[in-house]
Amino acid sequence: MANVTTQLLTVALLVVPVLLLARDWMPKWVHRVPFAIISLTVMIRILAFWTIDLSDAQVVGYLPSDVSGLAAITHIFDGPDGLMLGLVFGFSAGIFWMNPTSSECRWITLCWILLIGWGIDSEGFATIPETALTAQPANLAWLGLIYPLVGLGLSMIVIPTLVDIENTSNLQLISTFCIIIVFLDFSSSPVAWMLLGLVSHRITALRIHSYRGVATQHRWAGLLLTFTLSSIFIIIGLSWLASSQEPLNVLWPSRFTIGWILLCGIVGALTPTMGYDAFPRPEAWGFHSGLILAPALLPNLAWVEYAQYPIFIIGIIIPILATLPEYRPQMNMKRRIFEGSLLVSILPIFLYLCTYIPLSLLVIIAIVPVLIRFQESVDEEE
Repeated sequence: MANVTTQLLTVALLVVPVLLLARDWMPKWVHRVPFAIISLTVMIRILAFWTIDLSDAQVVGYLPSDVSGLAAITHIFDGPDGLMLGLVFGFSAGIFWMNPTSSECRWITLCWILLIGWGIDSEGFATIPETALTAQPANLAWLGLIYPLVGLGLSMIVIPTLVDIENTSNLQLISTFCIIIVFLDFSSSPVAWMLLGLVSHRITALRIHSYRGVATQHRWAGLLLTFTLSSIFIIIGLSWLASSQEPLNVLWPSRFTIGWILLCGIVGALTPTMGYDAFPRPEAWGFHSGLILAPALLPNLAWVEYAQYPIFIIGIIIPILATLPEYRPQMNMKRRIFEGSLLVSILPIFLYLCTYIPLSLLVIIAIVPVLIRFQESVDEEE
């Protein structure tokens, strides 16, 4: 049987997306509703810990037996689901203060559904029979405070950066990546991988476009290379990370996961026909966005967690590779071969380094070149 916390989270999951998507037709204060619901949820949690309500699963699982009074309140975000509640609390607080635009509301709605729908276990706050408190609770220390701050940064910095990435400064980009990497390092959440991939891909696509412009001929070759090479890299990356000893043995069991990811990419490539466009290369943007969103949409799909890191690398290197087969008189064949060989070798190198270097450090190494601003060039399009 669900308790009040679970019921309020259910209301937040079902009601808030509708209110945010209908932002233009709603009262001006509608963006404050998410914070009101989550604040009420947190108050219920505080009351449960204050009174040591043993019917709450999180109280029983993480509250020490020798803690009472105000000291118990410090444990309200303890436990995996408690931490995600803290993240959503900070996320809703950011929505309250920033008053998001319609474009920002769409991305906030997606993150809201993924954070609550997939990030919090449906049984995480379920009512259980009364039992004794734990003698050795999980020692989360300052993590209970970090998660609300990360959630605040997601809604106030990361989402606005993603929506208006063409006009953001390097300082804002660095802040965005710092928040996402902290989120990724603490939780390995598919939402963190999704935001990291979307921001990285958009920056790379915009930077290489400002540097090389639009080719006058053979643009189809760049798109064909984007679709083909991305598919090959996903298969190689997923197979390697899932089983570095016998990668071929993973191909058949992971066929549904690979098919789901590529299907999302194909659907994403069709989004420009439905009015969702992006500059430059709308088809490539839609394809990569679909690939990046796929693991977050079905995070419990078998093997899908092994595809998140390769998709992130693909989103960075493919926009550059896609310019090589196009008609560009200023680029000779030696330069194309050198750049192509170097970029193609990045994914295998990073997959190999995963065994020896922490993943968050590899992410930082991959992001640093993305932050470099290229000198503007004259557009080649006639």
